[in-house]
Amino acid sequence: MTDLTMQTRTKAILLHHVRYSDSSLIAHFYTQEYGRLAVMVRGISSRRGNTRFSYFQPLSIFYLELYYSDKREVQNLKEMTLAFIPKRIYGDINRTSVAMFISEILHSVIREEDVNRLLFDFIESSVMSLDEMTSGISNFHLWFLVAFTDYVGIGPTHTSMRSCYFDMLTGQFTRQQPVHPDFLDHAGARVLNLLLQMAADDISSLKLSGDERTLLLTGLLRYYSLHLAGIREIRSLQVLKDIFK
Repeated sequence: MTDLTMQTRTKAILLHHVRYSDSSLIAHFYTQEYGRLAVMVRGISSRRGNTRFSYFQPLSIFYLELYYSDKREVQNLKEMTLAFIPKRIYGDINRTSVAMFISEILHSVIREEDVNRLLFDFIESSVMSLDEMTSGISNFHLWFLVAFTDYVGIGPTHTSMRSCYFDMLTGQFTRQQPVHPDFLDHAGARVLNLLLQMAADDISSLKLSGDERTLLLTGLLRYYSLHLAGIREIRSLQVLKDIFK
């Protein structure tokens, strides 16, 4: 079968990368035009190369020029340039830790190559919000996890109940305490319900203790694992807990 290759350009968000050799790596992107793609990046150690290893930070946003073929598992790169240069993310350990965590979540959850422009726009705008916000950073990862559920088909609906539990098996708020252990108590359900109704700009209004933040984060990751198969261990999780405890 003929391998039909075309030269194309797309915007892309870096999810993960691994070294392939001393001068190359394989980068996993979520792209605007093709969904998830693996791309071979060569010449990163060359003095004459245009691609610097320092560009490959979690959630970096690029323009990629590719020699694309839908028959290949790994695409060939012609050229790449930064599409967005953050002012604060990579000089701030708090923001960097959040970016690492989010990129791991996305790398673990997004498996398909199907194009989803709404998802791409959501991730891109979230990166920009993380860079621009001046307060509420310690809760940004919680907001992102809650908002992201809508894009992967497991989004709960907020409730008008004032005192309730959140049943993680059914994905619903309930007045009755579930008979199984996979639920959020009244405090956790209250915060989840608030986050479901918040925009990124509103996160600074949410006041949580370190323990409350950790309990909700643990619950949200459990919710993901119950409804999405194959969630990998999140290596940056402990760092995030330590920073925002």
